[in-house]
Amino acid sequence: MKFAVNYSPEVYDLLEEGTVKFDLFKCPDFDLDLIKTAKSLRPSYVHFDLNVGSGNLDQTDWSKIEGLLKKTDTPYVNVHLVAFAKDFPHIDINTQDSGEIDDVIQRVTEDIQTVAAYFGRDRVIAENVIYRSFDGNMLRPIIDPDIISEIIRNTGCGFLLDTAHAQMTCKYLGKDVYDYIPRLPLDHLKELHITGIQKDDNNRLRDSMPLTEEDWELADWVLQNVQNGNWLEPWVASLEYGGVGPKFEWRTVSDVLKRQVPELNTFISGIS
Repeated sequence: MKFAVNYSPEVYDLLEEGTVKFDLFKCPDFDLDLIKTAKSLRPSYVHFDLNVGSGNLDQTDWSKIEGLLKKTDTPYVNVHLVAFAKDFPHIDINTQDSGEIDDVIQRVTEDIQTVAAYFGRDRVIAENVIYRSFDGNMLRPIIDPDIISEIIRNTGCGFLLDTAHAQMTCKYLGKDVYDYIPRLPLDHLKELHITGIQKDDNNRLRDSMPLTEEDWELADWVLQNVQNGNWLEPWVASLEYGGVGPKFEWRTVSDVLKRQVPELNTFISGIS
C-alpha cells in the first residue's frame, strides 16, 4: 500500500527539503500545470470530480480523463456515490420505500456502467459520501451500507472508503462509525482516504482538517483491520489534508503537515 498526500505548495516544499516523506501526490483533475509540477518531484495520481447518480455524465470529457490516466500514475477512475435531493424531486430524503430506493440504485448503477463502458469496471472505484441530516441535500439511502454494497456487487467496481465521510455521516445520524464501516463493501476496498473533521463557527462538521485524537484512533483502527487481513488492502491510503484553491488554501498549514504526514506515514509503513 502506497502513501499519498493532497498536493499543496506547502507539502511540496516540505517534501523537496526532505522534512516529510510519502510516495505520491494526490492531485485534483482541473489543473494540468499543478499535475506537471507535482510529477516533477514525485509520482502523482488524479482524483476525479465525477458523480454517479446525478444523471449528468453526458457532459463529461472522457478523452480528458483518459489523457490524465495516461500522463499520471492513476490506476483507477474514481466516482462519488451521490443521490442529491434535487435530482430526485419525487423522493423524500429519508425514504424507506423499496420502489423509490430501487430508483436510486438503478440511477447510480446506470451511471457507473456508463463510466465502466469507457474504462472497464475493474478500473472504476466508488466513494462513500456525506449525509448531513439537517440540510436535505442528500438522500439517506445512498449512505446505507447495504445499498452501497448492493451497488458495488451489481456493477463489479471497487470501493473507495473515505473515513471522514463515514465519521461525519455517523455523527449526523447518531450512529457508531465502528459499527457502520464494517458493513461497507470492504472486500472490494481499493483506495482509502484519511483526514480530520472539526466543527466550524456554525457548529457544522467539515473535513480536510487536521486530525484530532478521535480521528487518529479511527485511522489506526482502519489500518489495523487492513494489516490483520480483515479487509482488502487498498493500493493507496491518502491524507486529504491541505490543497489548493479558496476552499483549501486557508486550512493548509505547514506546521500541521510537518507533524501529521510523518505520523501517518509511520502507521502506513507498518502495513506495507
